[in-house]
Amino acid sequence: MLDNILRDCQTAWIKTKTKKNHPFRYVTLSTVSPDGLPEARVVVLRHFDAANYTFKIYTDARTPKMKSINTTPTVELLFYDHRKLTQIRVKATCEEQKHDAALFAQQHEAAQKDYTTAVPPGTPLKGMDQLEYTEENHFTVLTFKAIQIDYLRLKRPNHQRAIFNFNAGQWEGSFVTP
Repeated sequence: MLDNILRDCQTAWIKTKTKKNHPFRYVTLSTVSPDGLPEARVVVLRHFDAANYTFKIYTDARTPKMKSINTTPTVELLFYDHRKLTQIRVKATCEEQKHDAALFAQQHEAAQKDYTTAVPPGTPLKGMDQLEYTEENHFTVLTFKAIQIDYLRLKRPNHQRAIFNFNAGQWEGSFVTP
């Protein structure tokens, strides 16, 4: 049964690549700010590598989340499927931060603009009409490697919860009280 749960998680994450409306496509990324405060924001899961349990997202290299990740590289990814009443929390470490010019070139023109603002995300503006763009892009691919998966499914007559830890090159799981 534990193997089935882990396999179901993998299948759901893989489906986010082709099913744009999959509930796991938009994931909450939680970090710890340099001053120790929690931060959470929704990001788009761009790729999941099932063999290595890595998750990729795109971001602007100048965002506050980058400072947080550089200070504390351990994050949590929160996935929730409201139809299946399933929540998956993934503790992960940021394994790679990569400026990828070829992948940037593959993005739609409108998406490319998001990474070319003249000032960093979060910079105060007098109005949105003041937003300017440059030729320089700050497109960055973040890769997170899972170290723990906490699966919770609300169902009757009994909720199901399992925790998986990555130890010595393999996943070890156990059921826990929901």
